[in-house]
Amino acid sequence: MPELLPYFFIGMITGIGITGVLGAIKLMRWQRTAAELESQLRSHSFELQIALEELAEKNQLLQQQTETDALSGVFNRAYFNRQMQAELKRSRREQRPLALVLLDIDYFKQVNDTHGHLAGDQVIKTVARLIQQLVKRPGDKLCRYGGEEFALILPNTDLDGAADLAEQIRQQLDSSTQQPAVTLSAGCYSAIPGTQSDCDEYINFADKALYSAKANGRNQVQSYPPGQRTISPERTGELHEY
Repeated sequence: MPELLPYFFIGMITGIGITGVLGAIKLMRWQRTAAELESQLRSHSFELQIALEELAEKNQLLQQQTETDALSGVFNRAYFNRQMQAELKRSRREQRPLALVLLDIDYFKQVNDTHGHLAGDQVIKTVARLIQQLVKRPGDKLCRYGGEEFALILPNTDLDGAADLAEQIRQQLDSSTQQPAVTLSAGCYSAIPGTQSDCDEYINFADKALYSAKANGRNQVQSYPPGQRTISPERTGELHEY
């Protein structure tokens, strides 16, 4: 039997070699499969990232649409309510003044009755654009409060600053060449919010000032409390930067 030993060893070596080759083939197949899976995973991750970015853009657009007044292009009443709440909390925490200005287009019903509602819509767009051009600080927000009325939320702004900005807006509109010609009245209120201060308080006081401007002839700026700051077309002097 000794003469069979060489064949036995040859068989063992051959078997080991075949096993090694088969193992190598399996390893190569596994590596190829792993590489393909990794490539697919990267592709899916890239596609997922694109989908997430597109979703974020759509959500941002949707949020803008829900916050924006369709006619004027400025923030709407719902945004005003949320923003006033947020600014009240921040101003109270930081102990800084918060100002609210209500601006109303004078005799707007006559514009609609005389020139038609399309002309009235154009007036609202023009006035909104003019106001927005004069609002310089990123934190200041212009909202359409309702109908022909706008609201300016002015963080860290005292009563003089709010009244001066309102007067700049009034003067700009009064001297514009837009047709039909319109003017506006404004009511201003500013205070450091107390523990009991809320949106209704600011709206109430700014509205009282606006009512006073209307009652005293329109095309002017009034502030609350009465007598604190009154700006009419006859007022002269340089306005300070708000």
